Amino acid sequence: MPHYYDLTVTLEDVPTPPWRRFLIDSEATLADLHWAIQDACGWEDRHLFEFSSTSGVPLAGVPDDEGDVPVRDASTVPLREVLGADGPELRYVYDFGDHWRQRRPVRGRRGVDEGFHRRLVGGARAFPPEDCGGVSGYAQCVDVLRAAEDDEDVRTWLGDWTPERFDLDATRQDFDADRAPAALLLPGFPHPSHLAAVEVPAATQPALNAAAEGVALLDRLRAFTRWAGDGRRLTATGNLTMAAGAELIGLLGTGDRLDQRIGDRVFKTRSTVELRGIDLTFRLARRAGFVKVQKGTVSATKRGTQLGRDPLADWRAAFTGLLDLGVLQHRYAHSTWMDPYWKELLDGQVPGLVANLLVVGRPVPLVDLQERLWQLVEASFVLDDLDEEGLRRHRDLLDRDVRSICQALADLRVVEVTDVVTTTDAYGFTVERGGEVAVTALGAAAVPDLVARR
Repeated sequence: MPHYYDLTVTLEDVPTPPWRRFLIDSEATLADLHWAIQDACGWEDRHLFEFSSTSGVPLAGVPDDEGDVPVRDASTVPLREVLGADGPELRYVYDFGDHWRQRRPVRGRRGVDEGFHRRLVGGARAFPPEDCGGVSGYAQCVDVLRAAEDDEDVRTWLGDWTPERFDLDATRQDFDADRAPAALLLPGFPHPSHLAAVEVPAATQPALNAAAEGVALLDRLRAFTRWAGDGRRLTATGNLTMAAGAELIGLLGTGDRLDQRIGDRVFKTRSTVELRGIDLTFRLARRAGFVKVQKGTVSATKRGTQLGRDPLADWRAAFTGLLDLGVLQHRYAHSTWMDPYWKELLDGQVPGLVANLLVVGRPVPLVDLQERLWQLVEASFVLDDLDEEGLRRHRDLLDRDVRSICQALADLRVVEVTDVVTTTDAYGFTVERGGEVAVTALGAAAVPDLVARR
């Protein structure tokens, strides 16, 4: 039987306060509760918010990199954790300018035969309109409508709002939901340090070592390091030679192709940087400290000659190397036709993305990750000069880049990507759609290291 918290939210500091009562899934997060409050009150999520204990201790909200005290991301805090730890009442502040305060008594946790995410049970009176100026502004709005104050501009701005109006049936139509909405708070993912205490599932060292031993990309790095051995000559530009590339395609099984044919055309491979799998292995092995480049040659380091003795240490070095290299920064390092301005921005989101997956604790639809990072791009760059078609192309490119990041993490078994649907387009290219992403035991074990990483 599904269980739900029975909550009542009541606005403070105003006479005859409005209130709403609703049921919400006991597995919901504080972000879900934030959205429930917004929808129940008729607000539009225009401002910041924060949950706190009755004693005033901040619990969660929207992370702020410039704040003095890290605030946990509300989308990563289970409601049961807070209610279980804090007792029968919480505090909620919305809009730090108008400073709307609410108290939320918890009537209890109860089972209901019907399954749903949230249901509105009751309520009374209208909550203040957005941006009305806090308690004093709300009082002015009430006075204007009661003709105690003559202000035609305020009357026009209020439209059909009145403090007494509350239509339970109409509000239920917008409020009641069978599934939780995507919890998009700030664009992007907060740094792991903002998640406060991250609980990492217990995993034994032997189990993690066994998982690391089975990572195909790590096997490829070991094979490349053995191949480099005492030294292999590079080109004058510091890349692998074409002869080396041809040899490594078979040795490493990267799936790269020389002189690839597309339709009736043959595209001549001019450099091994065009062989993405080979070039990534070379660059990643160097970043991880398995090989070194010196005097025009690449050779194994002392660390590289000891690969396989400690699989988990090898894996950690490879993961750190991947973060330093940057999935997109490598992907577009030698591009001549497209160099997205967001590549460093998105690469910097990887630690937060992995930590967020761990805290959420369930597979996340890839489209949710794409949407959150697209919002980050929109918030970080001026895109006003793009028409509708240009925006669509940018969004498609961003979606592919996010998929590339997740696939690179999956190749190193930091995450697992499932339920991807693969088709072929009119030009014979593979097109991937859908999919869910979840952190693995290896990825979870690395999260504490990410907290200290900047």
